[in-house]
Amino acid sequence: MFLTDPALRRIAADTNDVLPEHLWRHDTATLDALGDLARVLHKTAREFTASTTALDQALARTGALAEQARHGLAARADLHLAGYHQTLTDALVARERHLVLGPALLVAYRAWRNHRPISDDDQRHLLLYPGDPSHGVATLRRREPRTWLVVPDSEASSAFDIPYSDRVIGEVSESALGWTPTAYIASLHQPPPTMAYPLPACDDLAPACRSLLRWWHLRHSDTWRNRTPNQLDPAELAHLTT
Repeated sequence: MFLTDPALRRIAADTNDVLPEHLWRHDTATLDALGDLARVLHKTAREFTASTTALDQALARTGALAEQARHGLAARADLHLAGYHQTLTDALVARERHLVLGPALLVAYRAWRNHRPISDDDQRHLLLYPGDPSHGVATLRRREPRTWLVVPDSEASSAFDIPYSDRVIGEVSESALGWTPTAYIASLHQPPPTMAYPLPACDDLAPACRSLLRWWHLRHSDTWRNRTPNQLDPAELAHLTT
């Protein structure tokens, strides 16, 4: 699963850059302007991650307090809560710190990124929904100059309810019509199998990748009824390409 790190997840949500790790750490030993930017980013990312943990814990305590209050209210129609002022104050302080560190992280990242091009010649990572990491990431591996194998991470497989985490679920090819997906299951180093399902062309890369996931969701559902893509009704075909 990608983006388990809070800093990487926030960066992806705001910039659509999906990084497999803190790539800037490789520049932190550099004694120049790039190194300065990398060190600032590294420090800010660590503080943001710590802030995320602190805010999550504060919200958990607030949630437990609220649940305790609801039980007391239901039992006695009264409210007796010890220490609620401190719990709520801690949550507000953690929230304010997080609200400051989030933009600071993005400023530091963009400053570093402007001086550090990231090559994705043969492999790239894509949010399946731009700006929304909660639907997971597709890793694209180049098979031909204009064709990419598509491998969803576990979060994507869970979001689309398919049993193919970290496996090739097909390919997408760029053409004059946009991006054309072809669904099949294979390992990374196998040629495409003979059993493949050409799907309708999509306007952009992300919808083409989502189309593969949606096809496999349909393929494993009760509504599949042993049909090929050509046998789907217009509404089902339209859903594949959204």
